[in-house]
Amino acid sequence: PNSSVAEDVFRVFVNEVEIRAEQKNNSEIFGSASSALLKNIDQISSSTSLDDPTSAQSKALKWLLEQDPCRGTLSTSRSMNRYTIAVIYLSLRLPNIAAHLVGQENECSWTGVTCDAAGDVIKIELQNSQLTGEVPSEIHYFAPTLEHVDFSENNIVGSIPDGLYSLRKLINLYLHNTTLTGTLSPKVSNWAELNNLYLGNNELIGEVPKEITMLRKLRFLILHANKFNGNIPSSFNEMKSLFYLDLSYNDLTGGLPESLSGCTKLRHAYLDHNKLSGPIPSSYGRLGGDWIIDLTMDSNQLTGGLPSKWGDKKKLLTLKVQNNNLRWEIPKDICKQWVLDGNGELVELGADCNICRCDFCRGRCYS
Repeated sequence: PNSSVAEDVFRVFVNEVEIRAEQKNNSEIFGSASSALLKNIDQISSSTSLDDPTSAQSKALKWLLEQDPCRGTLSTSRSMNRYTIAVIYLSLRLPNIAAHLVGQENECSWTGVTCDAAGDVIKIELQNSQLTGEVPSEIHYFAPTLEHVDFSENNIVGSIPDGLYSLRKLINLYLHNTTLTGTLSPKVSNWAELNNLYLGNNELIGEVPKEITMLRKLRFLILHANKFNGNIPSSFNEMKSLFYLDLSYNDLTGGLPESLSGCTKLRHAYLDHNKLSGPIPSSYGRLGGDWIIDLTMDSNQLTGGLPSKWGDKKKLLTLKVQNNNLRWEIPKDICKQWVLDGNGELVELGADCNICRCDFCRGRCYS
């Protein structure tokens, strides 16, 4: 397309001031498109958004029907792909949208989009792309095929839309280091295929839904640095694949869930900097089977002491329990794990001085 077309598209998408008041009404625009296409668009976008000339949906439709270089030559499914991706770009406010759309005729070559051999969208990766808008609910159009979404490292606003919860094929969801607000819905149970859920460093509130423990294939669950409150869900023993858990830096209360000891593949557990109280379950001596790399429970309100069976661990690299209300001495079998003594692999033990009598605690404990 020549430069004048690119400029026209750029005005349509970015400069809302130049959208003409006398633009064609919907009935005129719709008259040039197939009824099947318009019916599909009506099913994923509300009439209110389509009627609003400043909305991402209205702008995407106008581009699709008037300025898309492939208009009138594609199947309904491909046109729907193009419409949906355009809505995502616009809603998230991807910079320089014209350059992303005008130069590429095949939507599978658009920025951040990956398709399979059949031309179905399976990945959308827009991490660190200076996004400042919202995730549109229209993303649910890709529910039958979309496996990977990465919008991390951006300034995304708003909450997680219902459309995102409908992506039942999702394997990886990366929304960390944005500014998402709102709650995490019980609809997370829809993500039955999910392996990796990264929601850390946002502004999410409310309780961590118990339905999250229904995700049997989940390996990485990262929710740190939000504003979650309430109790930690109690059914972690169902999460047999869990390898990495980070709930640190929230406002979680209540006790440590004993069910966590059932996660035999767990290697990294970060529960620090919350308001957790009560004793450390004795079953935590079995946490991660015979191998736990990192376990941090510091800066809570825990009482009692550490389990006495930790000396059986073949691998225990980092253990932090300082800044709690623990009163029992660190078990001697944990002292024997110190890597410099040649008996174990413990390289970091964070504990208050009044409970740590290990030789290596001198000068390393917290007073």
